[in-house]
Amino acid sequence: MWNITVLFVASLLLCASSTVYADNVWRLRKDEDNIQVYTRKVDGSPFDAVRTVTVMQDVRLSALTALIIDAEACTNWASRCVESYVYQRLSESDAYVYTHSNMPFPIKNRDVLTHAVWSQDATSLTVRVDSEATTGILDNIAGRLRLTQLRLGWIFKPLESGAVEISNEAHIDPGSSLPGWITNLLLVSIPYETMHGFVLEVTKAKYQDAVISFVTEPQAR
Repeated sequence: MWNITVLFVASLLLCASSTVYADNVWRLRKDEDNIQVYTRKVDGSPFDAVRTVTVMQDVRLSALTALIIDAEACTNWASRCVESYVYQRLSESDAYVYTHSNMPFPIKNRDVLTHAVWSQDATSLTVRVDSEATTGILDNIAGRLRLTQLRLGWIFKPLESGAVEISNEAHIDPGSSLPGWITNLLLVSIPYETMHGFVLEVTKAKYQDAVISFVTEPQAR
């Protein structure tokens, strides 16, 4: 099933976007278990962007893509994700995905309906999915604060060594003021835990053998 929610949920409560904020410098906030978390200022926004990066050996682009497409699996690996599903699939590489994230007390739970689109660069074979919050499509749900300003991207970049660089970038307006400890949780802990869970989950057999029609694998080196 088309689950871009996973990638988005994993970062749903983060804060970063991939190419829009190139003028600002990323600052390393955490480096542990081969996972790096960076943040940077975003012009015109009081909220920082966040980028999480790791490198995996012996993993196929289709496996990584399949896990993100499996929206309902987000509860297995994406930090704070309690529900995610494909609201509407427009094509194999284009869908609307709903995600609901549980926030620590006393913060109200957040949810979002994103429009997610996959693409692959014909030269580098880099695969990416770009998601953006939507409005006016799905009615608000009682007890949940609907996010309306969010941009998120997962990027799978093949390296010369045969490994794949996996990165997640997002920028989000959380919809209300948050205490400092919550802000730190969103910017560092949740992105790190999400990437850690993603790397473990993608090793499952059902993803390793996945075939994605719009993904071309690099030639074996």
